[in-house]
Formats: sequence, structure tokens, C-alpha cells
Amino acid sequence: MNDTDLNRACLAGAAAASAGAGLVHAAAAGTHAGDRSLAVLFAVCAVAQVGWAALAALRPSRLAATAGVALNGAALAAWALSRTTGLPLIDALREAEDVGTQDLIAALLALAAVLGAGAALVVPRRLALPPVLAALGLAALVVPAVPAMAAGHSHDNGDHVAADAAATHHDHATAAPDQTAESGGHEHHDVPERLDHEPTEDQLQAARELIDETAAATTGYADANAATAAGYRSIGDGAGGYEHFVNPAFLADGAVLDPQRPESLVYEVGADGSRRFTTVMYTLAPGSTMDDVPDIAGNLTVWHTHEDLCFAPGTVRLSGVLVNGACRPGGVNRPSTPMLHVWVVPNDCGPFAGTDRRQATGSCVGDDAL
Repeated sequence: MNDTDLNRACLAGAAAASAGAGLVHAAAAGTHAGDRSLAVLFAVCAVAQVGWAALAALRPSRLAATAGVALNGAALAAWALSRTTGLPLIDALREAEDVGTQDLIAALLALAAVLGAGAALVVPRRLALPPVLAALGLAALVVPAVPAMAAGHSHDNGDHVAADAAATHHDHATAAPDQTAESGGHEHHDVPERLDHEPTEDQLQAARELIDETAAATTGYADANAATAAGYRSIGDGAGGYEHFVNPAFLADGAVLDPQRPESLVYEVGADGSRRFTTVMYTLAPGSTMDDVPDIAGNLTVWHTHEDLCFAPGTVRLSGVLVNGACRPGGVNRPSTPMLHVWVVPNDCGPFAGTDRRQATGSCVGDDAL
């Protein structure tokens, strides 16, 4: 049985590890189709890692080994930053995220690729390794990629999981007028008794002013990049069709229904990953309850809360939903304070509708309601 040069075996091992990491990133690109920037990022990384693996296997050389160290080292560094400080150049990764199974395995495979390619640069050719050991080593590097590909990418425990959590409350689709309730042309969802009344003429006028002032004050947020520049951060639910951007500073400033400082902006996410600004979501200050909700226009302006959403610790990123007292798949339960939708674009269900099909988080009224 012929021996195999150890430095070639090291480079082959690095190629196998890089290919495995690339396959994991390819799987992650598929699960992030709703977020174009992330899908493209993962796809490019996958092509680069698999492409380098093929090059290293077919044309092993010191140049190939050096390129492997650089490529997989960059991927590893980007992952480490995304899990510690965040990546400010990528909107969806601005906040530090939790470490998950899939991304951890991809990072470990990238590390193995860096170590293998680095070893190939320094190991003398005269050292030899039995082929059977080399084969076992290659298999040990590729096998972890298989369960990682099936594990769902952990972008704050998975954007797709976060979208599912949000879907517990939001069907993320605009309601049709025929989905209204019998009372007053709109549904009542846990509306406090003091707010469960038809609006007066003065209140209708106040509601009209709120709508107009909100639309006028937020024209600059038509582009989601402008929202990010202003301090808004995505909660990571774009895969569900609507993506909420929250401004932590505005959440804590105590302002109530201030069109100049809206706590949350909502964007409709297209199939191509584009975002269309549709809705402002006003949110009361931390510690507020339904008892603190202002009576804007009775049961026309339906406020709502979410009691069972879970977020990545220290961030606004949605991580899961509370199930039997525990956050699944992860995160920390952080009940919301009362919130009110105000649409800035025409909507079949009126300007105070939610973004869910059943209008569980808003009212649904006809065009003549105001």
C-alpha cells in the first residue's frame, strides 16, 4: 500500500471541510429566500467554498492552500463577528445573534479548512500518511455537513422560525372587507370596555389627523435603508411577508403617538426581497398596559399586544414563541406593550388594520368609516 504525502492529505482535508461548509451555506441560502441580501450572501459563500474545494483537490499547490486559508478565514471571521458584535454593513446581521447548530457546524468546518490548508503550507512533503487514515479523515470532515444542512439555519435561531413565531399572531396578509365582524363593521379583540364604543365626530377628526400626520412625517422611510440609517432594526420576520423594523430609542422615550418618532415601521416583503413601506406601528412605553391606551377613536383604533413572543437576549430580533412556558426554539420571552397600526398606503381593511388575515391585531372598516 502506497503512502500519501501528508501535506497533500492536509490540503485534501481542507478541501473536504470547505466543501462541507459550502453545502451548509447553500442550504442556508435556500431557507432565506425571503431575505434577498442574506440569500445572496450565503449563496456567494457557498459557491466560493465549494469552488475552492474543487480547485484544491484538482490542482493542489501552495497558492491554492494560501487562497483556502484566506477564503475560509474570512468566512470564519464574519461568523464570529455576527455572533459577538454584529456586522454593520449587512442590515439583517447588524445585531449580534445566538449561536445555532447549523451556523456552528459551518464555522467549525471553515476552521478545519483553515487549519488543513495552513498545515499543507508548513508540513514537509517527506512525511507520509497511510491512505486509509487519509480517507477516514476526509469522511470525518464531510459527515457533519449532512445534519447541519437539515438543521435550519440559526439566524437568531432562524429567521424562518421567527416568522413562524410571528405567524402565531399574524397571517401576514391583508384582509378583505368581507372579513369584518357584525358589530360596527369591524372586529373587537380584547378591547377594553372604555374603548369599545363607536367614535364620536371629534374622535373621527382626530383619527384623520393622525393618519395624515403619520403619512407626512414618514415619507423619508420609503426605503428600508433610510430606516436603518435612522436607527431602526429589523426583528427578523421578513420571511413571513411583512417585516417590522423597531427603533429602540423611540421605544424608550415615552412619547405617545408621535409621528416624528414612530416606534416601528412595517414593510411588505416581495418575492424578490424588495421592501415596500406600508405601515407605522405606534407602541406605548415599556411597562404600559391596556389601561394606558389613549382613546383615539373608540373601537376604530384597536390596540393590541403580544404576550408570547421571544427575542434574542439584548436585541430586538425575534427568536421564537412561548410554548408551555418555554421559548421555542429559543430566546427570552418579552411581552409587548400596546401597539396600534396606522397604514400609510391604501388598504382594503382601512388605515387601522393589522397585517394579519383575520385582523386579530386591528380593526377592519369600509372606505366610508372616516
